[in-house]
Amino acid sequence: MVLAAVRAFYALRKSKKVFHSVERLYSRKAKALPTDAKNLVVTHLALLQEAILAKNPEKAKKSAQKLQGLANVWMVRSSWDRTLGFIGSITTALLIAIVVRQMWFELYTIPTGSMRPTLKESDFLVVSKNEFGLNVPLTTSHFTFNPDLVQRGDIVVWTAENMDIPDSDIRYFYLFPGKKQMVKRLIGKPGDTLYFYGGKIYGIDAKGNEITDLRASSWSQALEHIPFIQLEGRVETALSKKGSFPTATFYQMKQPVAEMKVHPLGWLEGEIFGQNGAAPVEHYSDLWGMKNYAKARLLTLAELTELYPKAVAGLDEGLLYLELAHHPSVKDAKVESDGHQFRPTLGLGISFLPLSQEHLDRLAMHMTTCRFSVDNGFAHRVGMEAKDPYYASFYPKLPGVPDGTYEIQDGVASQVYFGGITKKLPLDHPLYKTSPEQIQTLYNLGIEFLTQYQPVKNSRLYPSRYAYFRSGDLYLLNAPVVLEGDSILQAFNKREEEKKKLSTSRKPYLAFEDAGAPLTAEGDLDVDLIRKFGLTIPEKQYLMLGDNHAMSADSREFGFVSEDNIKGVVHFLFSPPGERFGTLPQPSGHFFTFPKFFVWLSAIGCACGYWLLRRKRVERVMGQRGEKSLPNDDLL
Repeated sequence: MVLAAVRAFYALRKSKKVFHSVERLYSRKAKALPTDAKNLVVTHLALLQEAILAKNPEKAKKSAQKLQGLANVWMVRSSWDRTLGFIGSITTALLIAIVVRQMWFELYTIPTGSMRPTLKESDFLVVSKNEFGLNVPLTTSHFTFNPDLVQRGDIVVWTAENMDIPDSDIRYFYLFPGKKQMVKRLIGKPGDTLYFYGGKIYGIDAKGNEITDLRASSWSQALEHIPFIQLEGRVETALSKKGSFPTATFYQMKQPVAEMKVHPLGWLEGEIFGQNGAAPVEHYSDLWGMKNYAKARLLTLAELTELYPKAVAGLDEGLLYLELAHHPSVKDAKVESDGHQFRPTLGLGISFLPLSQEHLDRLAMHMTTCRFSVDNGFAHRVGMEAKDPYYASFYPKLPGVPDGTYEIQDGVASQVYFGGITKKLPLDHPLYKTSPEQIQTLYNLGIEFLTQYQPVKNSRLYPSRYAYFRSGDLYLLNAPVVLEGDSILQAFNKREEEKKKLSTSRKPYLAFEDAGAPLTAEGDLDVDLIRKFGLTIPEKQYLMLGDNHAMSADSREFGFVSEDNIKGVVHFLFSPPGERFGTLPQPSGHFFTFPKFFVWLSAIGCACGYWLLRRKRVERVMGQRGEKSLPNDDLL
């Protein structure tokens, strides 16, 4: 019964295709046909239409075969006809696809892990292209754009056009040159002034009102935000006439914030610009809360002794030692090699904290890595070839881990299968080992998966791991790992205070300590502090950050994103199936807006216009039948 219904459905569907195909062909060739042939085609078109409307698959099939036979005899398409038809179909399809993808919606695939865990590699998404305005196809402009519709926390799609982003060139449909589209979370709007503390963002808007949704909204609770990628940021050097690099300019958020020069007599001179040349702050690390964060990595006792021989004295014994690099400073700058050239570098504060097995267990409970593959015991980041001629020699070992693709998110290890489908691993899997060796490997190398990030003397290459204080606790991996009451942390705070007292005004030591949230004694937002040290978003610019700060190239690297570059908002995740399927953690969108109304009305209008045009054309052909009797089928 069901099979018969299916067959009838497809028979009618095929008959409809024949009807419209012959009807279009007849409209173009009717003038060249003999009168009898015209009458015969029109009559069988009418009979086929009646059979389709009556939902009679057998009668429709017979009429369709008759029509197809007539077309093959009287309306044979020439090579030119076929070429024109093909070009017309392709052109129409391309125009429709471009308009739909640029102005209505688009299906999008996530290529990297910059938005994990919200979005993961190979996720398939539906992106709305009319959330904020009407895009001009294939350009970085809008017919109309309403900034009031933009919400902090929106997961936004935008184009890399006119931005300093490497490897961003692509071709749409293999024909039209363009730029890649990026997916990030919109954090700051024009006029916002933002300050980073404890993995969270505090701020005021252009009117001076407190911004609470970046910390208090449901979508923001699991997110962790870091104000920089590298402590020095992006460095540009100027080549002197003698072939040296005596000047280095340091950029954060792609803004020049400091400059170091080698004086002709040999000493270093430093200048802090502040943001956009505004009144400079006293220390480089004062910028938008950078002082509240450190780069972090784990050292063995042997590595600690080799790299920092004097640091061992006064430290308690630990299974591993947490190294914290913090407070980049122009006052303790040096001239060092970055592997390619000698140039001025910022000074860094370095602090150490011994970790026990309890701390390592907490790290394991919250361990997060990139998506990686294991081949013959060696691990490499997904996207890098297992036998890459350059990087293969730097892939770390993961003893006992079977070959396959894996990811670890918040302490949960999963194996990754085709299409991004994941399956949680049993607790006895080797990836769950909490030995110091494995914790050190996964923590230090779990983002880049290159042994170049292992602790080496005279190397400033730190992994993408960060530490910060929140309410007295020391956070690693977005979790409190060393608690405020821990004797190890109390001893650490005491050592930092002593180092600060022993430093000089010429080269002050800035302790890595909990400076506290930017709040007044009454618990209100400290607006003056935020205005002085915060990051202000320029007019018609937006701050875009990835949910996975450790793997995200975002505004911290290439700066603010122009209003013109914003194209749409991610609405729905439809693959892979699982607990993340459906809507995403972000503010709820505006249901009724002018851009949405215009696009939907235009789409409905075009569909209705096409239907009416085709109906009128069919009626015109059917009108030629009149009261004529059915011609002789011998003409076939």
